[in-house]
Amino acid sequence: MKKIFPLLSLGLLLLSTGCEKEFLEKQPKNDLAAENFYKDEADAQRALNGAYHGLQKSGCFRMRLWTLDIVAGNSIVGAGGAGDGQETQQMANFATTTANPGVADIWSTHYQTILAVNVVLDRVPAISMDAARRDVILGEARFLRALCYFDLVRLFGKVPLILTQQTTRESLNVGRASVADVYRQIEQDLALAEQVLPAQAAIVGHATKGAAKGMLAKVYLTQNKWADAATKAQEVVGSGTYSLNSSFATNFNPATENGPESLFEVQYAFDPNSNGFSGDAVCNSRSEFMGPRSANITPGGGFGWNQPTAEFVSQFETGDLRKPVTVFANGDQLGSFTYSANSSITGFNTRKFVVPISSGAQTAFANDPLNTVVLRYADVLLMLAEARNEQGQSADALDPLNLVRTRAGLPALSTTNQATLRDAIMKERRLELAFENGERWFDLIRSKDNSGQVRALSFLPTLGTPNDPYGVGRGNISAKFLLLPIPQNERDNNSAIDQNPGY
Repeated sequence: MKKIFPLLSLGLLLLSTGCEKEFLEKQPKNDLAAENFYKDEADAQRALNGAYHGLQKSGCFRMRLWTLDIVAGNSIVGAGGAGDGQETQQMANFATTTANPGVADIWSTHYQTILAVNVVLDRVPAISMDAARRDVILGEARFLRALCYFDLVRLFGKVPLILTQQTTRESLNVGRASVADVYRQIEQDLALAEQVLPAQAAIVGHATKGAAKGMLAKVYLTQNKWADAATKAQEVVGSGTYSLNSSFATNFNPATENGPESLFEVQYAFDPNSNGFSGDAVCNSRSEFMGPRSANITPGGGFGWNQPTAEFVSQFETGDLRKPVTVFANGDQLGSFTYSANSSITGFNTRKFVVPISSGAQTAFANDPLNTVVLRYADVLLMLAEARNEQGQSADALDPLNLVRTRAGLPALSTTNQATLRDAIMKERRLELAFENGERWFDLIRSKDNSGQVRALSFLPTLGTPNDPYGVGRGNISAKFLLLPIPQNERDNNSAIDQNPGY
């Protein structure tokens, strides 16, 4: 699973594949030279497709971001034993080193995507084409760049802020910008994107005005800019464009993707030419990874990764409709398959993203078509609730919070105690967004508990016998591990990058 691309590769033009299911095409690599590009609107669109493709890769939404839930204590690697997922086990045990290949995969994939975005932003303005369409393409590119930098700044802190296409004719040694400068650029990109993006995308799955607003709300929330976060979240709610699906399970069904709850999804499709272990693939592999090991409900039998802990499962209230959608527990049935607790180390497996053979969806080994939802309306409602509560508007926080709880089949909460509601909102986020792109990890490192302690530092050391007998290394957590190390190979290639403290 090792996949490392040095920062030096940012000098290369990476325009390979679009990401939307209606135009998932693979352009011959010898057709992608710069001199053959940037002549008309079709070239601009193809360049943008190449940028979207970066999100599909293992260093982004195909794998590395969802494995952060393992780091956050919701689950363990599981799979085939000690030899599987060693890089993720190292991260989850808070023993991460600068040579960790999973960390390097995150870094390199995000910067490759930023390169592709910068190519669009540098080259497309000179193309003679419809001005309105040009603005939308540039807005989408800014959205993608903001999304990548948002992941990077949360995971690594200070990072190189590269805003133009790098070439081998200039120095590739770029130092790390301050966290404040990175966030400033993210906010600027999203604000510009919001202005030009349409409410409904012309191409299904591409960024929209609502996606930019919702992402900006999350950026503000992460920085404790509560009033700004509430304003942007309320704009999404007030637009009338989005609503909760009546069934929670609808969000994870390949037959009902890009629905009314979705603000932005990374598009995947069955790929007849490769599987999810290929960097060029347009399919997902998450179903195979999370299917119960050797259960044969997925084409490859199931790898049994991402096994929820008993502590996590115990957080569901009686009658929570999300529980059987989120996890396999003993006796649960899927078609003719009956789940046994013996199928995993913890007694549970992740159910949320499994696309069984019986679903009728076209699948193959490590090759499923299920999109990854990056931002959905339930998340926006919970952000609105949190932002209001943190401003002392606890009564007003109940409405969006209870919309999510009602859909889950749970009674409405009525407390207006700010501290009590703070914990309730965080718990709701944990259960609603479980295993979705590291949301739990990002919540743990951005928020503080009612004693003022960063939640990651107060929560993770509590995981151990009897609640989580598999959380062997949880107690190793310290402030150092709130950030990942800068990959050593990147520092070898870029003398201007310094290391995060403690590594």
